[in-house]
Amino acid sequence: MPIRKILIVDDDMRLRSFVRELFSPEEDLQIIGEAVDGQEAIHKVKELQPDLVLMDITMPRMNGLDVTQRLKKILPELVIIILTIHDMDEYRKAAMNSGASAYVVKKTMMATLLPAVRIALSDGRGNCKGHGHEGYT
Repeated sequence: MPIRKILIVDDDMRLRSFVRELFSPEEDLQIIGEAVDGQEAIHKVKELQPDLVLMDITMPRMNGLDVTQRLKKILPELVIIILTIHDMDEYRKAAMNSGASAYVVKKTMMATLLPAVRIALSDGRGNCKGHGHEGYT
């Protein structure tokens, strides 16, 4: 099984650390880097070439939805999962319209993040939409 590379983009150091711990037992999923804002995320994606990005929405310098749109133009095959505190339909719709494959609310990520990542990576298009998981909460 190939190792899939993941970049975490979030300005909260504790959240990034928690996600690293959550993924540490997964032999086929490797956290290869972190970014604290949108500008750094674009640079890190170009540099590290991850398979998947876990993207916060609310960040300094550039929000996650704008970064998602830009990254999908640069690397259309890149899988991006929005990982956010915003549990609102407007954000969920905007995330999916920006090119995200899934939307995971942080308060439920213990149960939903790993399944969302696995589904998004297993789909040839990096897309959870056809699996009914675009509404993760």
